[in-house]
Amino acid sequence: MTRRKSIIIAVALLIAAVALLAAAFGDKAQKSSGQERAQAARPVERDGAQTATVEVTDKGFEPSSLKLKVSAPAKVTFVRKTDETCAKEVVIKEYNINRKLPLNEPVTVEFTPRKGEFTFACGMDMIKGTLIVE
Repeated sequence: MTRRKSIIIAVALLIAAVALLAAAFGDKAQKSSGQERAQAARPVERDGAQTATVEVTDKGFEPSSLKLKVSAPAKVTFVRKTDETCAKEVVIKEYNINRKLPLNEPVTVEFTPRKGEFTFACGMDMIKGTLIVE
């Protein structure tokens, strides 16, 4: 086989491999965003408020999305379980919430959700979660 044919075959294989990887990861990303919405954690009704706990781990916010009821008071407790991420505070801009998250100490934020989708994030806006209010 000539050197030119070897190069052409190598390039063709490389292109095929990249196409397969792009297809595999692209499909996975589309599925995860749809699944995240379908698998949003639901809070528990307690003392007239919807309550939920979100842990900050090395994987980010867990669960990464919460499904809340509109106009029902909400109490969401954040517990930072790791020092390996930048998520040392939680910010929910639409509700003017910005709270420090000390390691292994629960921090509860209270608000009354309004209809829509809202982001909760670390102070650097790199690690994010979603509040789905219906």
